[in-house]
Amino acid sequence: MFYAFGSNGSGQLGLGHTEDVSSPQLVSIEGNPAPWTVKQLAAGGNHTVILCDDGGVRVTGNNEDGRCGLKSTKQVTHFFDIELPVDEASGKLIEVVGVAAGWSTTFLLSSTGVVYVCGSGSDGELGLGHGLTQAESLQQIPGLGGPGADVVAITSGMAHTVALLSNGELHGWGKGRRGQLGDSVDAVWQPQVIPGIAFKASQVVCGKDFTIVAGRPDTGDLIVLGAHKDDRFRVAADAPTSVHSWRSIAASWGSGYILESTGDITAWGRNDHGQLPAEDLPKTQALAAGSEHCLALMNNGQVAAWGWGEHGNCGTPLDARGDVKAAYNTIEVLHPNG
Repeated sequence: MFYAFGSNGSGQLGLGHTEDVSSPQLVSIEGNPAPWTVKQLAAGGNHTVILCDDGGVRVTGNNEDGRCGLKSTKQVTHFFDIELPVDEASGKLIEVVGVAAGWSTTFLLSSTGVVYVCGSGSDGELGLGHGLTQAESLQQIPGLGGPGADVVAITSGMAHTVALLSNGELHGWGKGRRGQLGDSVDAVWQPQVIPGIAFKASQVVCGKDFTIVAGRPDTGDLIVLGAHKDDRFRVAADAPTSVHSWRSIAASWGSGYILESTGDITAWGRNDHGQLPAEDLPKTQALAAGSEHCLALMNNGQVAAWGWGEHGNCGTPLDARGDVKAAYNTIEVLHPNG
């Protein structure tokens, strides 16, 4: 079953309304639990994209600029199937193996290594070429991948996106003025190789204006790109120089997180809303970061939440500023049958 809670002003939780909620609610389709399992989820500014086990990609939330790929409506409050494009070689609908979302963009990665995009952006966020700022339906991004260098993963920050290739190269596009794409340029309108990485990348995540790149866990290789002009949260300056045996890496708008194989979390960066985990957080097996809050699946099977909680993102209770700081909330999920 699939549950959602938090900010919902555009229907991005898929609950059929636009009210924020602070406890997990069952996502239903026509009153029944969603009949599919979610394989991957990507959250944009006010929209949500999910890749399901039946091969479908479903979207909900703000669609005023086409970021949900639905031409007929400006907003949806339930998950709807996005119309998948046809693969030019096979003549069949593409098989989607990955999804990502920027603030106002949606990206799909096909099994053949092709990336598609819809939405909007004035700084090259679509990756479709100079001056192209809106796509109301999915469009193929040209110039990505090639023989021996297929795209194997995509990840997005607020306004930039990075594709990981099978040869370990990274290609990026979108806003780049703080060096999050390697060079400090205002806008990168189409995919280009990200320079300055001396190792083969195996995982990459995007923050608001920075990018964290890691090599294989056994090498410890790690680099943070970006925050050149104003690293006020020290997300680049305080990043670890190497981390061995990590499980996963995550980034919020101003913080970085590394889930180590021990179940501990190494975190650094912005902490004014309690974005960094409490010292007494139990061992963790999975981690996800939002704009300024985090969720962790602990080894005991419970879910912890901390950080900025104004819209219900972290459950309850909250402090006077609407945060969960130097602490964590345990999120209870009530099964519909009790």
